[in-house]
Amino acid sequence: MKHLKKGFICLSITFMCLFATAQKVILPKEPDFNKPKLFQQVPDKVAFQVTKLTPLLKLEKGQATDISFSDKFNFKGTVISSVSKYNNAIRSIVVRSADNSGANLVFSQITNPDGSVYYRGRIISFQHGDCFELKTENGQYFFVKKNLNDMVND
Repeated sequence: MKHLKKGFICLSITFMCLFATAQKVILPKEPDFNKPKLFQQVPDKVAFQVTKLTPLLKLEKGQATDISFSDKFNFKGTVISSVSKYNNAIRSIVVRSADNSGANLVFSQITNPDGSVYYRGRIISFQHGDCFELKTENGQYFFVKKNLNDMVND
């Protein structure tokens, strides 16, 4: 009877292990490197005055805007989100492009407690393989072209 009890326990554990489906192996999705480029005609680095974007922060949802970053790079669209938080310490806006299908401009102004201000921004489209990120060098702001797969994980 002792041997029968041990055998039954071993058989039960074996069946539980065979039919347990608690953990599944999910392979990560491979990025699509063949997406079309949206900003082929635009240089890899576009310098501009950030003061061109600060008036955007006063726009409200539904308003249209047209921003010229350079002679080869214009962004025309409609405001889809405008947010101000923490007593205007963080102000952000999202503009959906009218010309470039799926592209959005996301721009934020952050005010530190000491009164200094810095900016963050991106122009991104999940349907295309390239995007822009706002960078600063020596006090000058640039939109720098990047690959979408370098900035976003699927």
